Amino acid sequence: MTIPAIPNLVIQLILATSVVLFLSSLLPIRRICAMLPRGRARSTWRIMGALLTLAAVGVAIFLRINTTDGPDNYEDWIVSLVFLAASIFVFTVSTLALHTARDLSKIVDLERAAIIDPVTELFNRRHIMALLDAQCQHSCKHNSPFSILLIDVDNFKAINDTFGHRTGDTVLKELGRVISHIIPESRAIGRYGGEEFLVILPQSASSQAWRIAEELRKAVQATKIASQRTLIDSPTISIGIATAFGWKETSEDLIEIADEALYSAKAAGRNCICHAFESSGRQSASRFTTVPATQ
Repeated sequence: MTIPAIPNLVIQLILATSVVLFLSSLLPIRRICAMLPRGRARSTWRIMGALLTLAAVGVAIFLRINTTDGPDNYEDWIVSLVFLAASIFVFTVSTLALHTARDLSKIVDLERAAIIDPVTELFNRRHIMALLDAQCQHSCKHNSPFSILLIDVDNFKAINDTFGHRTGDTVLKELGRVISHIIPESRAIGRYGGEEFLVILPQSASSQAWRIAEELRKAVQATKIASQRTLIDSPTISIGIATAFGWKETSEDLIEIADEALYSAKAAGRNCICHAFESSGRQSASRFTTVPATQ
């Protein structure tokens, strides 16, 4: 049965519009894939893009058949409207998904900016201290030891004065990269302030913290840093270590002890390590001995 009032050209126009909408949906899907990290999510969106391409090809084939077919009929009219509705729905959903992905990306960027130091790309002071507070609570609850490393770049002021603050930032960024390479990923690293770094070593007792600190000291000493075609002398670091034993230590306690150990390392000639050993548990946080590293 035909519909004389509706020319075949209208159906062809509807089908052509459906093809254009299906193909237009591929652009936002492609942009979503570019924003996603490699993995299952990106693969899923790529599969959707392939399916949309097949749908567009199918509509194009049907359009070709309708163009060369006889008069209009109910089936052609219904199918063309179904294709149009589906293409409008897919185009709308893909466009909304792109806008949502962009909004989520902005939120992630803002969250990252709130916790990441822009120079070293490590955690900033606020976030590393929050992680230290959480680690102290975990240590007290489970009575498990952990250690912290308070690291200071030796003679950093001289680097700034000689080469400029831009070179100083390059040194901090490179040392942050070295620290991140030495320290396991499960452990937290942050810029504590200025030229100081703070490292949290979960479930690390004194001996393990000492081994990691010594490895780190040697790695930094062996690092060559060039800035603006100028080779900077190998920087060195001094490290103060404090270990918590689950005796309800607070982050302030540990920072104070590690800072005193760091001061002793500086006084011992720099480029060395001092470990603060509490002599009597939690009776006095200030009673400890320091042991300098072997050069």
